[in-house]
Amino acid sequence: MIKKNIIMTLSLPNSKMAEQAIISHILLNKPKSEIIFNRISGDMFYCSEYRNIYEAAAELYKRNIEINFDTVHSELKFIKKYRITNYDLVLTELINQSVIVGDLETYLILLLDKYLRRSLILSVNNVSRLAYDNSLSLENIFDQAEQLLFNVTQKKPNLGLLPASEVLLETFLDLEKRSKNGELAGISSGFFDLDLLTQGFQKSDLIIIAGRPSMGKTAFALNIARNVSDLQDYPIVIFSLEMSRNQIIYRFLSNESSISNSKLRSGRINSNEWRSVSKAINSLSDLNIYIDDKSDITISDIRIKLSNLRSRFGHIGLVIIDYLQLISDLKSQDSRVQELSRITRNLKLLAKEFNVPVIVLSQLSRSVESRTNKQPLLSDLRESGCFSKSTNLYHSFQLTKKVSFFLQHNEKNSYLIGMKQNKNTLFLSMSNLKFAFPTGYHFIYKLFVIGHHHVKLTYNHKILTQYGWRKVESLSSLDLISTVDKYNFLESFDYSFYINMLSSLTFLSLTMVFLSKKERVYDCWLPLTNNFVGNGYLLHNSIEQDADLVLMLYREQYYNKEIQKENITDVTIAKHRNGPVGTINLIFDSNTASFGNIVT
Repeated sequence: MIKKNIIMTLSLPNSKMAEQAIISHILLNKPKSEIIFNRISGDMFYCSEYRNIYEAAAELYKRNIEINFDTVHSELKFIKKYRITNYDLVLTELINQSVIVGDLETYLILLLDKYLRRSLILSVNNVSRLAYDNSLSLENIFDQAEQLLFNVTQKKPNLGLLPASEVLLETFLDLEKRSKNGELAGISSGFFDLDLLTQGFQKSDLIIIAGRPSMGKTAFALNIARNVSDLQDYPIVIFSLEMSRNQIIYRFLSNESSISNSKLRSGRINSNEWRSVSKAINSLSDLNIYIDDKSDITISDIRIKLSNLRSRFGHIGLVIIDYLQLISDLKSQDSRVQELSRITRNLKLLAKEFNVPVIVLSQLSRSVESRTNKQPLLSDLRESGCFSKSTNLYHSFQLTKKVSFFLQHNEKNSYLIGMKQNKNTLFLSMSNLKFAFPTGYHFIYKLFVIGHHHVKLTYNHKILTQYGWRKVESLSSLDLISTVDKYNFLESFDYSFYINMLSSLTFLSLTMVFLSKKERVYDCWLPLTNNFVGNGYLLHNSIEQDADLVLMLYREQYYNKEIQKENITDVTIAKHRNGPVGTINLIFDSNTASFGNIVT
């Protein structure tokens, strides 16, 4: 017990002098006081009195009220922080002790240093408690411990907001350099036409490569890895959850030696082919490519391995993950749809953390096979499906708007009602609507509940039922689906931003569901909740929302053997956050499972 509590018996790191200097600077309304509010937060103060004073001053700053002894004194009384401490004495002492040696920047850095040290100590103490808990598996403990320590690193704020003039200067210098050297803005894929549209893969971007089986997703990703490794010295990392590392190497060898994969694996190669294999091995051995074939890898595993590589090389060139639907989430108790949404969000955060393009392979919906036109669409990537134009989206229960309003008025910063989960409790919450967009024409189903609005959805859109999130196509009469109780919501929303979902949800029997007609359908992106209330029902959101670039592979010859467009693969840019969309063509060699540029 002594070992467990020894950390808590020691005084946690703090600097009373730094805290006093910063608060005094604010109270005396000295120049550059706004820098303090932009760089630090109240929880960085160790002394509770100074923390309360800072938070009172920060509230005044938000309301554009002058900060001095009197206004802070009044604000402390207003927010009821005056009951225990005599702030008259504390504020007076701070103003009288304001002559302290040192500049503001020094004290801000010192405050942050002590705050991070305290956070690290408390996290380590939490890790030790996890280790004593015999009900947890070692793998779970390691996963939670890594997350606790990672959270500390994320607490380090960006020390300073850059004015637009500085950012513009950096952009101008970068643009001038690229204009002189003819460089791409990002990392070249090795495919000329693709680079022309994307300007290369941008650092911190999440890129999804999607396609039905046998379209060549893995081969395309490995070709990109090989091309990128030729153009830079930083390590390329491949996480293969489906294929073993030996299978990956055979693919590389086949591509490099121009000998079919099946022939290499059989071992029936002649002397000339042996020479090609020898050259290929020598060439590949010089490449800085790392392969991990753990089949049950988690985001935390990926982060740890990337951190180790970055500590050795200083930077990572490219990350490839094959494929999205196989990534595990040990802590998940949600449906697979919510789990995938969380995984894609974490992959985007991973790309930003390591400042590297992350390419993730993904399967497309089987609905592609049931269509006459097999060309993939962005909606084929989604687990959620789409909703009709007539669906009412809820700002609140007093105010609803149809999706057409958001499209016509470009309402990107509106808020809609959705559901959040905190441990085992569900809440209604507001989520920022990033954007709404059409996804094409699809057949829709009509769902009817007695005494409630009907809703029109595509077959694969998910709606909350008594069994969790379920696709429309799997529903039948008498299934219980969630409806939001308007009156309970209005009664509780007045006093709480987060509403207990159990008091606001009612599960009613589905009286009728039938296939209607083909209509133009829509989707929307709400990153906070990944779901929203439409026509009074809880509807789920998309999984590709965090991707910056979505590439879809399609080869017509796979479906039509008589097609003249032999060995040509369409690579469609279905989503491009920072540039144009379109389709380019590449040559596909089925013998070596490799792609090449079309030279005209």
